[in-house]
Amino acid sequence: MIIIQTTIDEEQKAKDLINLLLETNKIACGTFHEIQSSFKWKEDLVEDIEFEISFYTTDSLMREVIDIVKQRHSYELPKITVLEPVFTLPEYEKWVLDSTS
Repeated sequence: MIIIQTTIDEEQKAKDLINLLLETNKIACGTFHEIQSSFKWKEDLVEDIEFEISFYTTDSLMREVIDIVKQRHSYELPKITVLEPVFTLPEYEKWVLDSTS
């Protein structure tokens, strides 16, 4: 199991992206929460509210999920990272596998 993360500028966009990936069985679960971001973009200091999204999926679907996120993303340069948990409860990992097949 892996966790793919991105940030997006609107709550509804986060919900829409999660729902699309759930409906197509690309993820087993998607979560999001509001965050305060500070970053430098094109020489400007930016402070903004964003929504950080986590997608729970399988290694084999990583490239497909990343491609969909990139295609649907509104940012010129989206943050897309992949996390590999050190431990996952085996029953949870089985649920992720079963939910994405």
